[in-house]
Amino acid sequence: MPRPAAIEPTPIGRHHALLTEFRRAFKAGPPPLLALEGPRVLSEAIRAGVRLDQVLFSRTGLAQLGPKLLPQFSKHTELAVADDAAFAAAMDAAHPQGVAALAQFAASPLAAAFGSGAPAPLVLAAAGLQDPGNLGTLIRAADAFGATGVVALADTASPFNPKCVRASAGSLFHLPVASKVPAADLVAACRARGVRVVAAAARADLAPEAAQFEGPTCLLLGQEASGVPRELLRAADAAVAIPMAREIDSLNAGLAGAILLYEAARQRRR
Repeated sequence: MPRPAAIEPTPIGRHHALLTEFRRAFKAGPPPLLALEGPRVLSEAIRAGVRLDQVLFSRTGLAQLGPKLLPQFSKHTELAVADDAAFAAAMDAAHPQGVAALAQFAASPLAAAFGSGAPAPLVLAAAGLQDPGNLGTLIRAADAFGATGVVALADTASPFNPKCVRASAGSLFHLPVASKVPAADLVAACRARGVRVVAAAARADLAPEAAQFEGPTCLLLGQEASGVPRELLRAADAAVAIPMAREIDSLNAGLAGAILLYEAARQRRR
C-alpha cells in the first residue's frame, strides 16, 4: 500500500550515518546499492518496481517535491530529510535536485538482452566506453528506439555509475542491462542465436541505411577516442560508418549510437 502523504520524513543532522552512506554510494557506486538522484529517476524506478531502501530529501526538495513523491513510496522505505547544505555535500552532482535514494538493483543476465521472441533481437553493446554520461545516453537511446537490451562489456564504465543512471533518465529500469560481460561471451551468444554483429567505425564502406538492421542484430559501439577494439572489429560481421559532410574524425559515442539506433528502428518499421 502507498505511504500516506501525511507521514513526513525523519529529520537528520549533518553527521548522521545515512548521509555518510549516501556519500559513499555516490562516490563509489554499487555494490551493494544503486544511488539515484532527482525526482524523474526516482519516479521511473518506482514505476518499474525497483525497491527503494532509503530516500533522502533536502529541506527545499521536501517542500517542492514531497506532495507528489511521498505517496509513491512503500511503507518499508526509510525516509529522511537533511538541511540543504548537508544534502548537497552527500551528492555527486553540482546542482542536486532535492531528492535521492538508495535502491536494491541487480544487472540482468546476458541472455535477457536478446529478448524472448518477437521482435528480433536488437542489442546495443558498449566496448571500452569510459564516459558514464555517454553510456547513460546510449541506454536512453536504446530504450527510445526499441532495443531489446544493452550490454556493457568488461572494459566499459559501469551502467550503474550514478552519472550513467542520471543520464539514462530512468531508461536503465525499462530494459535489460547486462554489465561486465567478457567480449568473447557476447560474440559467442550472438553466434549461438544467429545475431549479426555490426560494429560502428570511423571509416567503413557500409552506410547506416545499407546495414540491414531488420534481422537479429547486435550493434557494437566503441571507446570515445579509439573506437571498437581491433579484435572485436575482426569478429564483427560488418562495420558501419556514419557519413559526415565535413572533416570531422568522429561523433560523440552517445550521438553516434543514437543515430544508428534510429536507423535500425526506421528499417524495422518497414
